[in-house]
Formats: sequence, structure tokens, C-alpha cells
Amino acid sequence: MERMSNNPERFVRPEVRKLAPYEAKVVPQCVKLDANENPFPWPKGMYEALFSEELAFNRYPDGMGKDLKKAIATYTKTSPEGILIGNGSDELIQLVLLTFGGLGKSLIIHTPTFVMYQIAARLTDTTVVQVPLSNGLDLDMEKMLKAAQAPEAHVMIVCNPNNPTGSLFPREEILRLVRESGKIVVVDEAYAEFSEETLIPEIERYPNLIILRTFSKAFGMAGLRLGYLLGQLETISLINRVRQPFNVNSLSQKAGILALDYLDEYQLQIQQIKAETQKLQEELATVPDVLVYPTRANFILFKPTNSDSWAAELLKRGFLVRNMGDLPTLGKCLRISAGLPEENEGFMRAIREISAGSRGENHA
Repeated sequence: MERMSNNPERFVRPEVRKLAPYEAKVVPQCVKLDANENPFPWPKGMYEALFSEELAFNRYPDGMGKDLKKAIATYTKTSPEGILIGNGSDELIQLVLLTFGGLGKSLIIHTPTFVMYQIAARLTDTTVVQVPLSNGLDLDMEKMLKAAQAPEAHVMIVCNPNNPTGSLFPREEILRLVRESGKIVVVDEAYAEFSEETLIPEIERYPNLIILRTFSKAFGMAGLRLGYLLGQLETISLINRVRQPFNVNSLSQKAGILALDYLDEYQLQIQQIKAETQKLQEELATVPDVLVYPTRANFILFKPTNSDSWAAELLKRGFLVRNMGDLPTLGKCLRISAGLPEENEGFMRAIREISAGSRGENHA
């Protein structure tokens, strides 16, 4: 009698078989401009304050995150009861789809956008419906609303400002989707501190509106994995049913509270990052054969003559950028986030070198 293979692969769910893992590049001794992080160190005194706390690591964290929710509520001018904290935005996206998606249900996204929406959808057996951005940059409102008419469509995610394009969609367009789609609309505001635009005040009017926020970007806490959802109490209570009981560790919770205590210092960093982003954008626009797209975030999408070659040349010079590949409508593009001022100056020197070399080859 032939023995059956005990290879674990034969037990894998079909959707997982199709899934390619999200791989974040780690290149030692490179200037990291690929992950939209805050390049500045924590405000002076915050690190020491965090580790002077007597946190009981032998005990489970506060599963409800009451103190952190109070701090977030003060910051966002909302109610603590309408907040759900998570282990980064990635977990919260998955929780939303575990609650409202699933087999036979669909998620509507605009493309290009943040890749984790599709990964979370596959993990929850939720079908993805892609509506390409008009001109690669703007919401196609009529097609989004038409897609929402399907009975299986349960959730729509709008990334605002959008990653990777940097586009800021008009608030009235998003509110129209909230009003007319009749579906759960998640607005991912990961970069709202840079755009200074938010739909948080609209939550009280719309039970189907959920706002997704993170401490990873403006607050420089990407390594601690902390995010939060905002919505009406009843909506947040539904999502809370599928949350793991101790999903956010004690250290991350305390760091989030402290970060909001240091808000004035972070606001100065945010203004510096915005100034550096604008400077980079203006300087990139002067480089021949480079198309630079407008941005309201802390990153810039641009299209050089040969994105693969330019990414490789930048890496040789010690700069890690995000090669976005072939984006719908826009084509092959690179994305960079603003680094420290001296890093940005070095990056622009490298860009000019590569551009000059590229033009020399073309004219040879």
C-alpha cells in the first residue's frame, strides 16, 4: 500500500498557495528611502521616559488599551469607545475584512494602492475588485460607485493620501462614496499628519465610515507596530469581536501614549519632513527625463527613463528606494520617502550623476 505524502504543502488553503509573501528589503549600511518612515530620531527625552517606566512584562498587557485610547481620543477629538488599537495597520485591515468580508464577499480598492489590502483580502477569502485610478492619480467615482452596486461588495478602502502616488483625493468625493455606496468605507489616513486633511469629524454622521491611522509614519514608531481604527461605537464593537485579546503589547501601548505627550516636538519634525519632501520634489523636477508626480505625503513617486536601471544605480551608491514596477496607467516608477537633510542632498547628487550618465549613453 502506497503511503500518502506528509508534505505540508498539500494541506495549504488554495488562496494561500497563490499568495506571494510581502518582502521588505533589508540592505545594511544603506540610506533607507524606501519605506515612508520618519527619518528623525525620537524627540529628546522620550526614549529615556519610555524605559524609565516600570512595565510588568511578566503580565499580559491591558487588552482594551484604555490609557492609550484616552490619549488617542484627546488627539483625534473623538470618544475612546470609538477606537480600536491594533498591531500596526496591517492587523487592523485584516480585522476589518474578517468582520465584513469573507467567502462570497468582495473588497473594492482603487489601483495602484497599498499592497496589503489585497494580501489581507486573500487571507480572509475576500474577493478583490480593482478600479484603476483615472489617469493613474484620481478616483474614478462612477466606476467605484458602480462596483459598489454588486450585492457581494461589502467593503471599500480608500487610501488618502494614496500610497504610492501621493495623491490627496477631495474629501467631498470620498464622502460621496460613503453616502452613496451603501457599503463599509475604510479611509486609510496613514499619511494624514503630512497632508493635514482628515475625515475624522465626519464619523459621527456616518456609521459605515471607518478611519485607519498609524503611529508608524509621522510618529516614527514603525518598529513598534501600532495603529488604530476610528468609527462609531457600534461599528468598532463589531470589529472588536474578531480581535485577539492581547493584540498590542505593553511597550507599544506606553510608547503611543508618550508620543502624544511629545506632540509639539513631533509637529516640528512633521514640518521639517514636509519641507524636505517639497525640496526633493522641486529638485527632482529639474532633472532631465524625469517625471515627478505631485504629493501630499512624506514620499514622492517619480518616473525616470529606466526605473530598473536607476534603482540599481542608486543602490550601488548606497540609496535604497522602492521600485514600484509597472503601475496601472503610470508605467514603471520609483518611490522615495524624505530622509534626513544630508541624506536627501546625497540622494540628489546620486540622481544627477545617474541622469548625466544616462544621457551620455543615449547620445553616444
